[in-house]
Amino acid sequence: MKLIVKVLNGEECTVEVEESSTILDVKTEVEKQMKIPLAHQKLLNVGRTLADDKTVNSYSNIKDGTKLILVIKKPDPLRDVIFRSFKRYYNEQQSEKLTAEFMTDFEKKMKQLSLDDIERLATGLLASQGDVE
Repeated sequence: MKLIVKVLNGEECTVEVEESSTILDVKTEVEKQMKIPLAHQKLLNVGRTLADDKTVNSYSNIKDGTKLILVIKKPDPLRDVIFRSFKRYYNEQQSEKLTAEFMTDFEKKMKQLSLDDIERLATGLLASQGDVE
């Protein structure tokens, strides 16, 4: 079954999947073709978000040639992620203070990194993702 995945900026690709494939499988194909990370993808059909764990055939309106819309989600800023994590265990005021201290320390440590350090970190990260040999 061929599905057309269209990004709102006009780009599109065609993915070949089985009816028993999951939506996560579809997203994986999109990641391979369009280089958009899985975590940043949100697939829609008729205005509804498709669940990663459901199969293509579990959606009655998805057939061969169906056009799905791909919304690219921007990752949350680090500060927001850290704040939400602290918020699980502390009240609002404590979380804000801890987040501010964390960000100050983080920025200080980032400024201490040399370009060689950053290159080593980037190379290690890409190698762990299989993008660098």
